[in-house]
Amino acid sequence: MTLLADLIDLPTSVHQGDFVLRLAEGVANPAATLRDYVVTPQLAAGFDLALDLVGSAVEGRTSKAAYLDGSFGSGKSHFMAVLDLLLAHDPVARAIPELSAVVARHDRWLAGRRFLLVPYHLIGAESLESAVLGGYVRHVQALHPGVGYPAVYRQAPLLDNARTPRAQMGDDRFFDVLNQAPGSGDDSWGDLGGQWDGPSFDRALAAPPSDPEQDRLVAALVYSLLAGYAQMARAGSEGFVSLDDGMAAISAHANGLGYDAVVLFLDELTLWLASRISNVSFVSAEAAKVAKLVEAANAERPAPIISFIARQRDPRDLVGEQVSGSHTTALSDVLRYWEGRFATIRLDDRNLAAL
Repeated sequence: MTLLADLIDLPTSVHQGDFVLRLAEGVANPAATLRDYVVTPQLAAGFDLALDLVGSAVEGRTSKAAYLDGSFGSGKSHFMAVLDLLLAHDPVARAIPELSAVVARHDRWLAGRRFLLVPYHLIGAESLESAVLGGYVRHVQALHPGVGYPAVYRQAPLLDNARTPRAQMGDDRFFDVLNQAPGSGDDSWGDLGGQWDGPSFDRALAAPPSDPEQDRLVAALVYSLLAGYAQMARAGSEGFVSLDDGMAAISAHANGLGYDAVVLFLDELTLWLASRISNVSFVSAEAAKVAKLVEAANAERPAPIISFIARQRDPRDLVGEQVSGSHTTALSDVLRYWEGRFATIRLDDRNLAAL
């Protein structure tokens, strides 16, 4: 007699979280990500909308963002992982039969384009700067070992600290180590490239903030002599430039690496804010920064930045529950500011993985 277990691979036990895909794991293990993924008509429409957003951003050379709305377990992280694979031109993802029409429709602008795909998990982050800017640095260093750093670190304290190792090591040893950093003594910085020495170091120290030569020096120092500064900066926002300037810096950095656009996959951003909702000043400050993903005073973004933000609940729903009094209206206004600026892609609860 043939048993059902002989025909279907059923797990002998099921535990909480067994069918929850974590974004970083999904991107790192594409075979497992795609093996159990079932593309429903609603999901196919969602991928079409997501690729439309990326395509319009790339062709219009403008930054855009979208929410992925769905309850816990609706597949938001799985959706982002598969979208990551599609943008990376993964042949198995592109061959999913239910996505063939979607892939064909977008191949006109997808073909030949390179995307820097950066996954994030926001829970535990101290600030958006440390999460987004610091996360970008860590991801790019893993993807391109030895590449120079983007200009995302605050200049003044770092440059002040640079004088100490110079005095301790002496010029010969100091500049020998400093010139081992990418962008020192090669052509990657164009006319700004070249070996560091006493006069060029002093000129960069005396340059005004955001001067390209000073940015090059900061990148070299963080890479070669003051690596601990990057570690320290991850603990909070104080070590980073503003998110506005930082987004421009990572855009320029990605463009210099040959990418056409940067795609940020922000998992658990709204859960992160919700976990701190009783701290009105923190949530108000961090929520206001989210608009910088698409709107910027510093509009120099040669590689457009497209952000996908997973959310399982509108943070405004939590305001009345955990925040009261005069703070309620102000915080609601900050959160409402996002609406209308971001697209929305809805994921239904019925989009389940195959067992």
